[in-house]
Amino acid sequence: MNLRTVVGGILLIVFAATFGAAQPAAGVTKSQVDEACASSAGQYEEYQRAYDAFVEASLAYEEVLQEQEALRAKRERVASIAQRREADMEATEGEIQRLAVELYMQGGAGQPGLVLMADSLDQLLTGSEFLTAATGDAVETLDDLVALRADLERFQGELAQLDAELRQVEAERLTIMQQQQEAAQAERAAWEKLSARCKQLRAQYEAQLAAERARRAARSGSAASGVGAISGFVCPFPGSSFIDSWGFPRSGGRTHKGTDMMGPYGAPLVAASSGTVWVGNGGLGGRTIWLIADNGYAYYYAHLSDWAVSSGQRVSAGQVVGYNGDSGNARGGAPHLHFEIHPGGRGAPAVNPYPTLVAACR
Repeated sequence: MNLRTVVGGILLIVFAATFGAAQPAAGVTKSQVDEACASSAGQYEEYQRAYDAFVEASLAYEEVLQEQEALRAKRERVASIAQRREADMEATEGEIQRLAVELYMQGGAGQPGLVLMADSLDQLLTGSEFLTAATGDAVETLDDLVALRADLERFQGELAQLDAELRQVEAERLTIMQQQQEAAQAERAAWEKLSARCKQLRAQYEAQLAAERARRAARSGSAASGVGAISGFVCPFPGSSFIDSWGFPRSGGRTHKGTDMMGPYGAPLVAASSGTVWVGNGGLGGRTIWLIADNGYAYYYAHLSDWAVSSGQRVSAGQVVGYNGDSGNARGGAPHLHFEIHPGGRGAPAVNPYPTLVAACR
């Protein structure tokens, strides 16, 4: 069963709980959301369709990334084997040349100039004099060379096939990435058409459900719990679109420890809280920012296109600190902010930021 099927099934259950029959929730209830959105029912349906399309495209993008990663890992393994076979073949060819010279020096070759006149190793090996004189170790070495050549040709053919598959998957990734970006734009446009009261209660209700899901996941040991709304927390990427991608598979056997917030390249990113910032550049995150908040929390921003601050600088909540991008291992992908929350400060474990972001960004 693939990622899209598994995660899609989970999200469909979640959405059914959110927008289907009323579910008990502390604070805002489903009936209150329905009542608040009744005055803009048409726009709300439009928004829900747009949001569902964004979720579908996001899951498809996650799936194609995993397929691409698996193919790249397989190609790396096959290329490594092919390189070893090529090195073994070169060593075996050298050994055969040594044996041919030895045969000549012992007078085993019928033509004195056999070794010197051969234009290539193939010509030497197929010469009747060498084949006739070759016995024992020479015959065994010849057999090894034939087997190594066959192996190398097979692995080279497999590499060519994998390269073709990777080109096809990359084309698919680019298509889905475009669909995801268009769906995100449509989702945000539809959201802005809703009444203020509808948006407020819908966001509160979704935040409650997200926090409860995170708590259940933490109790089951499958994920770290989120912390929900944080006093004074400001949405780090206003106008972005995102899903709960905590725990999704990543390259190298890692899992996703944040939320990817999709939006236009170069869009401003702001400080989630007042505190001190430290910038970095390199590794998987590319251009990054650590914001050490006054309340002890640490917030991590990754894949920026540029910074608007410098290390050691004090910032206020809502101040522009950088710009959305695709640096690091996001290069060539959809521009997004990878955002993490570390309640215990920098170096402490991250928790699922989705419940906090839903409460602040909707």
